[in-house]
Amino acid sequence: MSKEELLEENKDLKTKVFLLKEENEQLKKMIFGAKRERFVADQNAQQGNLFGEVLSTDSNPEPEIETSKTATSKKKNKVRKPAKRNTFPASLKRETTTLLPNYEHPDQLTVIGKDVTEILAYQPASVYVKEIIRPRMVDKSQQDAGVLQAPIPPRLIPRGMVDESLIAEMISEKIQFHTPIHRFSRKLRQLGIKFISENNLYNWFHKAAELLIPLYDLLVADIVAQAYIQGDETRMQVLSKNKPGASHRGQMWAFMAPKIKAIAFNYEPTRSAKSACVILENYQGILQVDGYSVYETLAKQKPITLIYCMAHSRRKFFDAKQSDPDRAKYFLTNIQLLYKIEQRCRDENLSFDQRLKVRQQEAVPILKQVHKWLAKQIADPTLLPKSLISKAINYAYSRWEGLSAYAYDGQLEIDNNWVENTIRPIALGRKNYLFAGSDNAAQNLAVLYSLVNTCRKNNVNVFTYLHWVLKKVTANKITPQAIDWLPHRINQKILDDFEAQMVG
Repeated sequence: MSKEELLEENKDLKTKVFLLKEENEQLKKMIFGAKRERFVADQNAQQGNLFGEVLSTDSNPEPEIETSKTATSKKKNKVRKPAKRNTFPASLKRETTTLLPNYEHPDQLTVIGKDVTEILAYQPASVYVKEIIRPRMVDKSQQDAGVLQAPIPPRLIPRGMVDESLIAEMISEKIQFHTPIHRFSRKLRQLGIKFISENNLYNWFHKAAELLIPLYDLLVADIVAQAYIQGDETRMQVLSKNKPGASHRGQMWAFMAPKIKAIAFNYEPTRSAKSACVILENYQGILQVDGYSVYETLAKQKPITLIYCMAHSRRKFFDAKQSDPDRAKYFLTNIQLLYKIEQRCRDENLSFDQRLKVRQQEAVPILKQVHKWLAKQIADPTLLPKSLISKAINYAYSRWEGLSAYAYDGQLEIDNNWVENTIRPIALGRKNYLFAGSDNAAQNLAVLYSLVNTCRKNNVNVFTYLHWVLKKVTANKITPQAIDWLPHRINQKILDDFEAQMVG
């Protein structure tokens, strides 16, 4: 073997060793490492950068050197803010206890003031029985009138011994707090209700979801009518119908409209483009997603403008931080500047137009510089094709137009973390209930996850809303006008009045 061949073989072996070490580090991180993707930029402003300067968004930097006298005076003039005292909401029930001093002649004491101490107490949840009495009556002067009796109010479960409020609590427990129904059944037993079987609870749960499907359809229609939505997906384990004991992995798709703060989930047995198309069938607008190829396939078939999530691109560089720290640090530091701009826009509560102006002035120059840097790295012959940093650079470079699109439209977000954060409860839930019983059961979960998470995004009390809407759909037909019953559209006064009526 010639010297050249030996050198080439040595080079190949070194490359393989590097890639295997990189893969091993990734596997160890997945098993043992922290999930938080925290990056602290280099604080030494004088230190050089191997790949170029990082842009600063501060046009008037503070002097780096400060005299000890100035520093001392600033320290002396700093006034400590008084501790903020927490107060409980006035709507909470108060139970008052008056403590009098132990005095030999209490009738001679005169009150000159008082100290009030409030402490938060807890009373375990309780169930009660609603007794509906319907007297059978006759009019003795009108014998032909027969026996008169008021009709029983419509109920979600017509012959069931259950009120909508209990079903609303069960849904809230499972969807919002990830409590499996068999645990909810145990809670009922602890309260003395031992004759309601778990099967009954499951049936009531799915009956409620099926009754809400027309309202869910209105929610989906309202979301896909928006000009800009975000998309994401997560797996859902489902029992197989034809193989007892076996299960298959389905997909829970999520699409959120940030402008109206509404989200819709949809379950499908597969992760294909056809599966994603169920909700996006008639969508025309901007869709922000990660780099999953299904969305790119959809964008070729439909009038959808695809933009990408900066957080997903950043994550790939974060994963490459150990194996190629210089390149990864350059990208992460610049992206950190972009996120600081976004944070300031949120803190100042800027409008879409104001946010666009700030982005054009501050974010666009950073984005252009990073794009040039990415192009330079792509052309670098020392970049190993299969390395983590190479994958990160190629991912970002090939999608850069979609990654930087947010800087040219004030309504767009820098990432799709809104929908990602909303989809996380499903991951928490499936750790508790493990799987759905069937494909239909998984879609019922999607219906309820949609309504509950839209409530949460709009600060609507989940239990109050579910209680109200279950009574509403039991007694009324869902028409297109029922769009105003959706959590992001409902008049809050309706729910406040309903809650007051239930408490009264």
